[in-house]
Amino acid sequence: MKYFYFRKGVNIISSLDLINSIKTANTKNSLRKSVLSFRISLDKKDVLSMSDDIFRQFLSIEKIQTSSRFMLYVDFRNEVATRDIISKLLDLDKEVYLPVTLKNDKKLIPKRIFSLDDLVSGAYGILEPNVDAPIIDPSLLDVVVVPGSVFDKKGYRTGYGGGYYDRFLENTDAIRVGVCFDFQLVDDVFPEEHDKKMDFIITEKNFLNF
Repeated sequence: MKYFYFRKGVNIISSLDLINSIKTANTKNSLRKSVLSFRISLDKKDVLSMSDDIFRQFLSIEKIQTSSRFMLYVDFRNEVATRDIISKLLDLDKEVYLPVTLKNDKKLIPKRIFSLDDLVSGAYGILEPNVDAPIIDPSLLDVVVVPGSVFDKKGYRTGYGGGYYDRFLENTDAIRVGVCFDFQLVDDVFPEEHDKKMDFIITEKNFLNF
């Protein structure tokens, strides 16, 4: 398990508490709870700075540079921040899609945006494309940037408990890029049969290619 001290505002004791809770976690739920409780405490400036480092590596991947259709997410509760990379991809004339969450069906529908101004508040209070936004079949996507609570060094992830992305990824052969902060990268997330493996995992300190 790797960890570090952030530039500002993070108590060393909190870092040690995180390490201890990760070491004692023996289920997906306890692992998820430990990491997310720490992530929500991060200073927003640190989140943005680390996110910039992550997406700088993302844009250096040749397969990313040659891809055209991207599905990302809008960050929520101190996830790796995506708004700058969404704007960057739009400036590069890439097609950008964001998920609309259907809570009753536990399903994600990818819809195209042309500007961050196209977003409205959706399920769980997360910003998403408006109702009239064009839909794409998941099989036509080139790249899916996948959020998560915890990732491991074998390429697996733990989400937030709803299974939305695992179901979505069954319907596309797009490149799967998991993005997280380095403290969210652990040795084992206790993957289950339905869990989908990433093609890449990128943190501000690590780049894993599977």
